[in-house]
Amino acid sequence: MLKLTDFFHLPVVDTTVEQLVAARSGLIVVAGLDLRSNALTSGPGGFLSSGRSTIFRILMRDAMEAHPPCIIVAEDRDAVRPPRHLRDRVHLLPVTPAHPYDEHIVGATQRRPGLIVVDRLSADSAPAALAAARKGRLVLSQLDTVFRGANVARHLLDLGAARDDLAGLAWVIAVQRLAMLCPHCKQPVPPDELDRLRQTPSGANLPADAAFFRAGRCAQCDHTGRRGDVVLFDFFHASGATAPALFDEPSQLPVAGYALELAALGHLALDDVLHFDAEQIRRTFNLFAASEQALVTANAELERKLVELEVANRVMEQRTRALVSFQEMGQALIGSSDLEDLADRACRSACDLCGADRAILYYRLPDGRARVLAVGGWEPDLLGLELDAGAVFAAAAENAPQRFNHWPPGIAPRPPDVEGAALRAGLAVPLVAGDQQAGLMIVHSTRRNRFEPGEIALLQTFADQAALAIQRAGLIADLRAKIAELEAAQAELAHKERMERELELARQVQQSMLPRTFPQVAGFRFAARSDPARQVGGDFYDVFPLDADRFGITVADVSDKGMPAALYMALTRSLLLAEARRTPSPRAVLQNINRLLMELSEPNMFVTMFYAVVDRASRRLTYARAGHERPILLRDGAIHELPGQGPLLGLFDNEPVPLSEDHLDLAPGDRLVLYTDGLTDVPAPDGRLLERDEFVAMLQGSARRSADDLCAAVFDAVAAYRQDAPQFDDMTMLVVEIQ
Repeated sequence: MLKLTDFFHLPVVDTTVEQLVAARSGLIVVAGLDLRSNALTSGPGGFLSSGRSTIFRILMRDAMEAHPPCIIVAEDRDAVRPPRHLRDRVHLLPVTPAHPYDEHIVGATQRRPGLIVVDRLSADSAPAALAAARKGRLVLSQLDTVFRGANVARHLLDLGAARDDLAGLAWVIAVQRLAMLCPHCKQPVPPDELDRLRQTPSGANLPADAAFFRAGRCAQCDHTGRRGDVVLFDFFHASGATAPALFDEPSQLPVAGYALELAALGHLALDDVLHFDAEQIRRTFNLFAASEQALVTANAELERKLVELEVANRVMEQRTRALVSFQEMGQALIGSSDLEDLADRACRSACDLCGADRAILYYRLPDGRARVLAVGGWEPDLLGLELDAGAVFAAAAENAPQRFNHWPPGIAPRPPDVEGAALRAGLAVPLVAGDQQAGLMIVHSTRRNRFEPGEIALLQTFADQAALAIQRAGLIADLRAKIAELEAAQAELAHKERMERELELARQVQQSMLPRTFPQVAGFRFAARSDPARQVGGDFYDVFPLDADRFGITVADVSDKGMPAALYMALTRSLLLAEARRTPSPRAVLQNINRLLMELSEPNMFVTMFYAVVDRASRRLTYARAGHERPILLRDGAIHELPGQGPLLGLFDNEPVPLSEDHLDLAPGDRLVLYTDGLTDVPAPDGRLLERDEFVAMLQGSARRSADDLCAAVFDAVAAYRQDAPQFDDMTMLVVEIQ
């Protein structure tokens, strides 16, 4: 954040600034000229921007801190952006067409703030700002001007301020920047020359004991004698008088005296100080002259642009009329259904578009011939003439208009005296539709030597539309065929969507058969996960109470996938729930299920199943395994596969099915893992199947995790192994954790 101490200035400036910041009423104006263009820079005849905006922001911050609260009236918010630490003391009134300066300044005056800041003084804001200051308000603003001191008051009158309101003017701080002497090459002014200068009116005020310098030349300053710049101040403290007495009051710290002190310190060239006012007038004149020249140049450029726009407008009007005519002709072509009528319209319209007086249109027939469909300016008896298509369309080998300075195919050349005119400009325009050349139109002019590029472009566009109209009948037939295909595809899509809805319904039914939650059994915790290979799978699992002392657990895998497997799974699950509550023996339950499946289900379907009954008190597991994957017991970091023999169910009608029934005493910390073969027959991207040892290693790596974490870890490991390879089989796991 810039401060006044960041700029080189004389000590008297600090005292004066403290005095004006302490003021409690009146208008404080920061005056100076800030250039808005880089075209006017420092140098011979140049004008440095004053730096007024920077000084204004510094004074605004100091005044805000001294006189809270503050109201800002601004059209340009960037010019009066308050520091962050003062924003809670500031209220902004944005100037808009609906709420102008005078309305906001009057409203701010009535609210009696400590300070009113106006972003700029102009004819819209100056009268109201002075009126507010005369009523006892402290107002701070800035003015873009070359004037300083009492002349700023004259400027305020020019902006519409009332003479009586000039009594509200308190301070005018005029700011001007001036190029500094280069410290490396500046040269002292000889004493005898100083004595001569003191005898002149401009040097009468030179102190006798001061040394002064003039500019030299060196590489450090690019031989200009100047390097950097310094700010000059002019402080004018109004006495409260009004015009005309106010205009005669001098500045308390005039810029000439300020500049002289800087020259005595060796910062400014003595010549720049002695002729300061004259140089300011010269620079101001140069500024106005440059501005006038810039206005003249801008006006000349605007006039040139205006001429260009008028020419472009005339061309646009011509093109618009041609395009309107072209649209009308195109609508007529599309609306016609008669082939000969279309060709006749095309010939007449083509002549109108390009100024030709002769045209002939050839139409390609399917048998390799070309027929004359229409003529304009040629003998009507050419209509219907059939020619070899190869000879006709050789005149336009490319699908773009080409020059054609010959007689059209089928018309014998004749001398001009016999024909009555000479063929001068000629153009062969192919009629292309659907990447096929449907015809050819040749136009000639007996009056012009060439066709303009714009006419050729319009003719080509028109020819494309004419070709489209000529082949419209064929396109309609193709469209009808496409519609029929689309209807068939839509019917197929509807059938597919219906099947997908049915599959989704079946999936929902199947998912409803799988347990959403497991029964709460003291000392046991269950977790499961199942990912079908298709929308509907054949795996299922369950944990269900049998009585107050026992509960059953099962995992099964139905052959095949999809809807048949889902139906077979539903049947098997229903049979299990029914038989499990009638028979305590797992082996007997599976034998009964096999018998019922053989009676009720379709042939060639089967199911593998593991079913066990757990006694809650003793933690004894009694189970039977019918062709299913051997369960794995995780105990004390070791892996144990449960034994047991038995064939799969639903395929053999042995009565009874030979099944073993085994027992296992579960211990706290055990984890019993039941799963289907979809978790062990997992393909990698290269086709290699997951080895059982690898699957066992996955289990052993997560053996001490909870049931839920164990399920998640195994499925994540399997997914990492499979990557983007397709899933061929349903994957299911049920974990029983003994707590």
